[in-house]
Amino acid sequence: MPIFDALADPALVARLSAEAEEAGWDGIFLWDHVRWREPVLEVADAWITLAAIAAATQTIRLGPMVTPLARRRPVKVARETATLDWLSGGRLTLGVGLGSDRSGNELSITGEELDDRRRAGMLDEIVAEIASLRNEIGRDEEDPFDVVAALPVGTDPAPYASAGATWWLAEFPWDGVSVDQVRGVIRDGPAQNR
Repeated sequence: MPIFDALADPALVARLSAEAEEAGWDGIFLWDHVRWREPVLEVADAWITLAAIAAATQTIRLGPMVTPLARRRPVKVARETATLDWLSGGRLTLGVGLGSDRSGNELSITGEELDDRRRAGMLDEIVAEIASLRNEIGRDEEDPFDVVAALPVGTDPAPYASAGATWWLAEFPWDGVSVDQVRGVIRDGPAQNR
């Protein structure tokens, strides 16, 4: 869910997440951006909003989709994820990726690395550190990660599941998405309930 404009209110998103939990959805995932291109004016902080979701729900998984690790300080991400996972009772799924400067110049305005290959290298240095830490706590570093298919609302997820996707995300567009539209998709329930 893009947490922009009408959806930039953390309390509202927490209420929508509670409705999604009640409707049988497995998770709620938020876009993690610091800004977006016009006409978007308001952009919520994903991590503060995720904390509000954690406090308002009991069972639904939650997380960023995706956090561009190359624009974040590793120690801050580690502390935030550990704290959010504790607050949520172990329900955090950390989605990570490269990020991009295309949609809001959010990397260039903060002086972050713009070259995709260099950011990919930074991400690889982080994915390697995570593997090492998983090994230290007794988890097999070869354990598979989830594979996510972000699909427009109404798309049949079955072909993606048969190709190995472990999660289907009902993806909302960034432009023109309304609270009523999100609430309608939530009330319709996940694909397996239809």
